[in-house]
Amino acid sequence: MTIGPPLTESPCDIPMKRPTIVWSICIFYLISAGWTLLSYLLIYLRLIPLNEAQEAYFRSLTIFDNGSTVVIAASNLVGAILLFRLKKEAFQFFVAAFVVGLALTGYQIVAKNWLGAIGGPGFVGTVFGWGISVAIIIYSKRLTTSRPNELK
Repeated sequence: MTIGPPLTESPCDIPMKRPTIVWSICIFYLISAGWTLLSYLLIYLRLIPLNEAQEAYFRSLTIFDNGSTVVIAASNLVGAILLFRLKKEAFQFFVAAFVVGLALTGYQIVAKNWLGAIGGPGFVGTVFGWGISVAIIIYSKRLTTSRPNELK
């Protein structure tokens, strides 16, 4: 006696091989999210010494600032998960996170002395991160146009 329908694989259930770059992007965002959470935790537990500008910056952060950071990180993680699942919508989440991140950075520069808090090396790291984000956005867009039959 069998219960339920017979077990068969449909073409949609067969896992597709993911390009190595997809794995790399997903791991990058997982590590980035973990590092961000750890950094904030260490700062708020006062386990990392901060200079005067950094102290003032973190004291000035509001619920809006912290909530925006969470939204950006969540959008990037959702984008990475969608990319791993080979979904076209990953591109939209990466673009949204990037645009919101740029807008928030502009606001932080003007209203919160963000540049004074992170300093020159921090700004170089931020620009490098933007470059990585743009490359991931370009890759995810190309993936949707060059492999439309492989993406759902």
